[in-house]
Amino acid sequence: MITMVSTIARGGIYVKPRIVKATINSQTKEKTEIEVVTKDRVISEETAKNVLSMMESVVAEGTGKNSQVKGYRIGGKTGTSEDGVNTGKYVTSFIGVAPISDPTVAVLITLYNPTGEGGHQGGGVAAPIGAQIFGEVLPYLEVIKDSEVQEELENEIEVPNIEGKTLKEAENLLKENNLKMVINNEQEDMDKEKIIVKEQTPKPSIKIKEESNVYIDW
Repeated sequence: MITMVSTIARGGIYVKPRIVKATINSQTKEKTEIEVVTKDRVISEETAKNVLSMMESVVAEGTGKNSQVKGYRIGGKTGTSEDGVNTGKYVTSFIGVAPISDPTVAVLITLYNPTGEGGHQGGGVAAPIGAQIFGEVLPYLEVIKDSEVQEELENEIEVPNIEGKTLKEAENLLKENNLKMVINNEQEDMDKEKIIVKEQTPKPSIKIKEESNVYIDW
């Protein structure tokens, strides 16, 4: 199951599971990494993307709500099955991956015959454990929160086209967009109202952070 969800998270490419990441010789202390073996595509990239989106919906608004972790986009699926016929026992599970923007961690929780206050449904007892694990592991691995990534994107500015404008016009336009103008080969007696911008870097429509420099050639 964990291999299946990892394959989905990797866009449909199967990666052979490994239990050991590396071995260390107790005498020489030499460390040997166990190679990650990537195999064939088993589902299309489009199918993987669609399923991952469905898994995100399960956590955002479905039975997996209890696996949510503030700041991260998480995808998952809950499971509840009977352990035998008319036994009154259940197998409860939650499988998930995070963050959706850049899948890094996959988690599988399986509980056999849970009897606590949360009942025996996957969303009630297994999903919260998934949230606890994600909530500990993602910060430990220093995975950037999706909310922080979105905030950075929202603070990016699309560079306006200032080629063909005077230096004065270009300077005013960049200021309006919270960007700074840097003139290559600037001279003290330059008449900014007459000199025309010939080239700019970054080029128009490129997105950059606020307060960034835009370099001008004239």
